Amino acid sequence: MSKLFQQPVKLKVREGNQHEPIVFLYNGRIEKVGHICKRWRVSQGWWKRPVEREYFQIMTETGIVCELHRNLLAGVWYLQRIYD
Repeated sequence: MSKLFQQPVKLKVREGNQHEPIVFLYNGRIEKVGHICKRWRVSQGWWKRPVEREYFQIMTETGIVCELHRNLLAGVWYLQRIYD
């Protein structure tokens, strides 16, 4: 089961050397990334409105599993999904 946000939630994220998330701020709480489970890129729509995103499925140090993505064109981070 998971909660997929209809509109992804914009996040403030501190990145590592390879632009991976290290720490992010969500609901007024600082969440530290404990483990990156998956990492993948999506590139589509080059003929209309291009979409370039890098997704991360992560587990925080407190045990929350969620999916974040970084808009590669704008450099903005979003929370896309939280897993139960």
